[in-house]
Amino acid sequence: MLIYLADLGHNLLTLSSDVYPLGVGNLAAYLQVHFRPVDGLDIRIFREPQDLKAALDRAAPDILGLSNYAWNENISLHAARYAKQKHPRTFTLMGGPNFPLTPGEQESFLRSAPVKGAIDAYVNGPTYEGERAFLNVVRRFDEGGRTVEGFMEGAVPGGLFIHPRSDTFTIGGDVPRIEDLDEIPSPYLTGLFDPFFATGYFPLMQIARGCPFSCTFCNSGVAENSRIYAHSLENVKADLIYAAKRVRPEINLCLADDNFGMYARDEELADFLGWMQDVYGWPKYIRTTTGKNNSERIIRVMRKIKGALPMTAAVQSMNPEVLKNIKRSNVKLETYARIQAELREQGMQSYGELILCLPGETKESFLKAVRDFMDSGAQRISAHQLMLLHGAELANPESRERFGFKTRFRLVARNIGDYGLGGVVAETEEMVVETPQFSYADYLETRVFHLLLTIYFYEGNFDEAFAIAKQGGVKAFDLARALLAALDEAPPSFRRRVINDFLKESEEELFPTREACLAYAEKNSAALIDGTLGGNLLSKYSMIGRFFTAEDALAFLESVVRREVGAAGQGATETEITAVFDHLRAAQLYSPFASTLAAEPRIDAPYDVPAWLAAVDRRPLRDYAFAETKSFRGVVPPERRAIIETRLRTFGENPQGMGKFTRTMFARELRRNMVEETAVSASPRGR
Repeated sequence: MLIYLADLGHNLLTLSSDVYPLGVGNLAAYLQVHFRPVDGLDIRIFREPQDLKAALDRAAPDILGLSNYAWNENISLHAARYAKQKHPRTFTLMGGPNFPLTPGEQESFLRSAPVKGAIDAYVNGPTYEGERAFLNVVRRFDEGGRTVEGFMEGAVPGGLFIHPRSDTFTIGGDVPRIEDLDEIPSPYLTGLFDPFFATGYFPLMQIARGCPFSCTFCNSGVAENSRIYAHSLENVKADLIYAAKRVRPEINLCLADDNFGMYARDEELADFLGWMQDVYGWPKYIRTTTGKNNSERIIRVMRKIKGALPMTAAVQSMNPEVLKNIKRSNVKLETYARIQAELREQGMQSYGELILCLPGETKESFLKAVRDFMDSGAQRISAHQLMLLHGAELANPESRERFGFKTRFRLVARNIGDYGLGGVVAETEEMVVETPQFSYADYLETRVFHLLLTIYFYEGNFDEAFAIAKQGGVKAFDLARALLAALDEAPPSFRRRVINDFLKESEEELFPTREACLAYAEKNSAALIDGTLGGNLLSKYSMIGRFFTAEDALAFLESVVRREVGAAGQGATETEITAVFDHLRAAQLYSPFASTLAAEPRIDAPYDVPAWLAAVDRRPLRDYAFAETKSFRGVVPPERRAIIETRLRTFGENPQGMGKFTRTMFARELRRNMVEETAVSASPRGR
């Protein structure tokens, strides 16, 4: 029996998923052990749509199984339809968490125009667990003479389908969860993932399944997923060693756990990961979702892994009414502040996560949460938009009605392409843009506020400006709100190219229906594929603000800092503010980079601004005064210049390219070093 298993991702503009296809890898490994057809079993795994198309052109599989996530539903459906056109007798299956919870919606999904005629059956195990359900479906297909008609002679546990002749909707019985995950053989140790070690994809592993939290915006929050079941640590360690011996050391490790670091086994695994870092130099960075409580253990885990594990404080809201509505509880803000301090001690960035337009949230309660995060020391707060995900309780009809959601559809950023599967393929997402408590105008205003934070505050882009404002009695949040209030006074180029165009595109990207969204993608496919249109608007316009209107952006920041510090009337003098902004102007690099990399601006500095900023117990800037004013010149070290120029060639000197570029370098690496004039002009044998 020939089976193709595909976890497809878009790959023309960016990788919609950058990890090994663990879901289909687990299905393949499980089937190899538990299913032995008389003619043998040949399972092939596909990540790239081009590879799957080529395979379908060469041969007809008995079964084509396709994953269904929010980022690949349409490309999977296009592949299924293409397979059916080429090979009508191929049994096409879909499975994954991007599937409705209620039977009525499940039937509607299978009857919808994109699905009907493309997918023969949906594999629906408990939450996102598909191994046993998939085995049941494959066995029935084999026993039914390997025909769709034979498969549909009766209900199959874990299988859902619309019978083509009777037009009846059939739901198979429930399938129990796997309590010992070692029942699933490792796709690493069986060699299924060996081809991926030569790619740039990141190894993805899972220690445990399940989530004890009931968050209604998440498709991990359903009740049947509340029990935690795990692999043995021996098996996890074997997978890690197998990967460490084969992966390039700069490649990240990703863990598919919902609450890593929260359990005792995670501490033991952290000890092992620390040992691996010493022996193999890997992993240098671990991407996962950290736990929502048991913060003391999470901090110990972070220490053991030596800075490779960042933690995001994903509170989503700090409004008690909202938390009740979404069935979530958070740890105390003081705990997050302690975690932020731990992250800073390890030299890591600290992040917070909130979600716009959650039920019961208001603009002011949302902004208060941002303030609390910033006051606690978070260096970045991601304000995600509320997506109504299939498989999450908030997407159910009763939740939509209860909370009065008003939604719009938009294209998933950069998830579009023509792969020869029957036209342009684009992915869509449904966003909440208004509730009775959070107006559409509030939604747009908070989006602009988030843009200003991304330009000015995140990752220390303009640390010096926020530090001198704090010295002058103005907190970071208050300065950001002052920037928002003063936008009418911003330089015209900044206001037009950054704020007005961002608002215009933010409204233009929203459509009343999924069909209208896809029609727009079809009509504008060329511009969307080459990046002229679309993309991540927050990234695009923050790059324009930082690098393409940089002088105006800095002038606007300076004017607001001066006004707010002056109004506060304490702590920072005009001379100190001038010194800070002179330093920033001399240090900044921006487009056109050919000019700014070559330029060596000179300043006369009365204060040691870098020493002041780096001080742990930061005193007023005046305490860092030089005995005499010193002259400094901004210089880009040759190694840094070479890296910047290489990455500009790789990603392109445009907003989209800079968005990718800045994910590979911290803000402070995109600056000149301020070097004292005597050191700059000294001979090689001098000091």
